[in-house]
Amino acid sequence: MYNPATGNWHIKYSTGGSAIINWGFSAAVPVPGDYDGDGISDLAVYWPDKGNWYIDYSGGGTATITDWGWSTASPVPGDYDGDGKTDVAVYAPATGNWHIKYSSGGQTVINWGFSAAVPVPGDYDGDGKCDLAVYWPSTGNWYIKYSAGGSVTTNWGFSAAVPVQADYDGDGKCDLAVYWAATGNWYIKYSAGGSATINLGGTEAFPVFPQYWIDRWMHLLP
Repeated sequence: MYNPATGNWHIKYSTGGSAIINWGFSAAVPVPGDYDGDGISDLAVYWPDKGNWYIDYSGGGTATITDWGWSTASPVPGDYDGDGKTDVAVYAPATGNWHIKYSSGGQTVINWGFSAAVPVPGDYDGDGKCDLAVYWPSTGNWYIKYSAGGSVTTNWGFSAAVPVQADYDGDGKCDLAVYWAATGNWYIKYSAGGSATINLGGTEAFPVFPQYWIDRWMHLLP
């Protein structure tokens, strides 16, 4: 859990034990990821007002990446170049542009989206690279641009549901999924085929999913 009031991260390790680590401040958005490629998630926060990224590497040392974003851009960290490291990236709803700074060097701007769409990055084709994707709540449409080439539009969702994409079947590909707080239902469309409806949650519960919280923090989701 991240507490913006204190900048503290409260971590309960799967291997046992717990920790409280201070890395952040009230105006920052949590953007955890494996930025150094050591297989361990690093603490990181994004400051929209300045466009600054502050990264605390699990292997030691810190980094401040400046001028990569702005107040209306939503952070969309992911491994876009497939080198095993999380890249710094932001999505601009007003233009539909993705601004990506690769950990392997270089940068790019790619247009994929529109003002009413919510960014839902993930590795949908299983090639080890994060694909650009947006979800349109009013229609339930997903627009995915594969890193290997080509694109697809798939309908999975509705206006009251929020996207919670992840690899739920463990095949290395991100699955389409939405969560409906009114019922606590998760609707999952597996990349390998088939679908499932799983009930876990309710009106007072929120899905524990990093990109959901980022988009909600940036007011892209209710």
